[in-house]
Amino acid sequence: MNGLIRASLRNPVAVTVTMLAVVVIGILSAKQIAIDILPVFRSPAVQVLTFYGGMPAATVEKDLSSRIERGTGQAEGMRRQESRSITGASIVRNYFRSDVDPSGALTQSNSLASMQAPNLPPGTLPPVILPFDPTSTVPACIVALDSENEPESILYDIGRFEVRTMVMSLPGAVAPVVYGGKVRAVIAYLDRQKLQARNLSPVDVMNALDNSNLFLPTGDAKFGDTDYAIDSNSMYDMVERMGDIPLRIQHGNATYLRDVATPKDASFIQTNVVRVNGRRQVYVPIYRQLGASTLDVVANVKKSLPDIQQRLSRENIKLTPVMDQSVYVEKSIQSLIQEGVLGAILCSLVILLFLGEWRMTLIAILTIPIAVLAGITALYYSGNTINVMTLAGLSLAIGPLVDSAIICLENTHRHLGLGRDTSEAAYLGASEVAMPELVASCCTLLVLAPLALMPGLGEFLFRPMALAVAFSMIAAYILSRSFVPSRCASWLKPHTADHGTVPVESKGRWAFIAAPVRLLSAAFARWELAINAGIAWYTRRLDWVMDRRKATVAAAFVLLVVVVGLVGTRLRREFFPEVDAGAFEMYVRAPSGTRIEATEERIIEVEKVVRENL
Repeated sequence: MNGLIRASLRNPVAVTVTMLAVVVIGILSAKQIAIDILPVFRSPAVQVLTFYGGMPAATVEKDLSSRIERGTGQAEGMRRQESRSITGASIVRNYFRSDVDPSGALTQSNSLASMQAPNLPPGTLPPVILPFDPTSTVPACIVALDSENEPESILYDIGRFEVRTMVMSLPGAVAPVVYGGKVRAVIAYLDRQKLQARNLSPVDVMNALDNSNLFLPTGDAKFGDTDYAIDSNSMYDMVERMGDIPLRIQHGNATYLRDVATPKDASFIQTNVVRVNGRRQVYVPIYRQLGASTLDVVANVKKSLPDIQQRLSRENIKLTPVMDQSVYVEKSIQSLIQEGVLGAILCSLVILLFLGEWRMTLIAILTIPIAVLAGITALYYSGNTINVMTLAGLSLAIGPLVDSAIICLENTHRHLGLGRDTSEAAYLGASEVAMPELVASCCTLLVLAPLALMPGLGEFLFRPMALAVAFSMIAAYILSRSFVPSRCASWLKPHTADHGTVPVESKGRWAFIAAPVRLLSAAFARWELAINAGIAWYTRRLDWVMDRRKATVAAAFVLLVVVVGLVGTRLRREFFPEVDAGAFEMYVRAPSGTRIEATEERIIEVEKVVRENL
């Protein structure tokens, strides 16, 4: 490190250019680095989705999930497997070791799932195999569709066929489903007595509907010089005309659909209800694609909502974002900026208060943003993102960043006070504390090493935080051995007997400030005497403690045991720290089998209680 210090003192211009390069690259990296809620999930995972409409959950578990599990569980590098069976769908998730190639894991799962397809019940749709990212299971934001006069079926159709399509055209956004509303359907309501009178069954009606409502490719016809595209009227576009569908053609006994049934533009039985602000609505959860930034996805959605609303086929439908996950990340970034500004202010006050050097204050302030930008650059080029964990690491590193600069500056100030010139004082001030700072930095990194080496979910969460701390502290240590001594040698001045005072014979414009500066200098001189007296008292106490080393160590050990035994056993244990996110979730469950209308009535009562107590 002494070689780095000497090189920095001999080449101050090179140090300045290097720091400017770090600032420029850091700013560019900060603009390009992905910003998300959680770190990037690097362990490969694959999910297999299998659908069979209307199949009960118990049957799905036995006939779909179990067979897909047995098939895809043979993939090489499998770490664990989990599945979820719901009505009409099976979700099987396979987690692989971190050293397994994600493309290979996806290929193996695809082949093994396809091998199980012949063993699945007839009518099962082919399995859908997709990469799985557990950090994207929570929507980045939710867009609600509301209207004063449109029914729920129209809201559902607009959300499914228009809003979803336009949202998925945005970079990084995925809108797979629509919640709430009613699924529009043309339903033929049968009259049982009329069917019996004509000796028909519901199956006959179903077959007639299937045979009379077909899509027929027609092609084109060429007449002379004109090529006509022929369209077919084999599919009904008006519900009223469906009554003319023939059910039976016999001489004197022809039967049509209108004779035994009434076709209506209705909807299927509603299976889920969405309520927003006390009203029935429809909402579209928007997820981010693998590798996309949550903040970018949410920003693009919010920016595009007015345009999407204008392009809807119904003008009286409003699109409103009702949930936004990016708020948490933005607040974390604001907290980091506040921590940095607060650290810079406190650092400035400490240097001004104890050293009385505004130039040293400027040097210390400059080291904080440069070290943070260097840490962000290292995070960007190592494939990490800005998230709550890396932001926590950068916030944690601000303290050591300030300490590294202050220690070096204080030691340089001490040598200047001993009468050395600025270059020699800068070299000694940086070199003498290089090894103690290195040991302290290594101790901090060793404390964080177990977090970085945790397996499974701990590795996914805490390794980026440990890397953020390590990158920032390494940058701060290098700055303290290069930038700080170089600026000290260039900006500071040797201390003299009248250092910090203004001569009495000052005249002209300086005469107006001579008296106040003399008063400040006298006050600072008294303050330095008080500090020196405090240091002397601390030195005497330290000598007294060092003379009784065994007793001091024993007392400290006893105190540690007492504190851990009395306080540590009463502390709660949580995987994540408690945060005030400004929102909470409430899960309300009715008895199994309760009709959705009855469940909605209970939810209305819950909403009423919540509003009355908030």
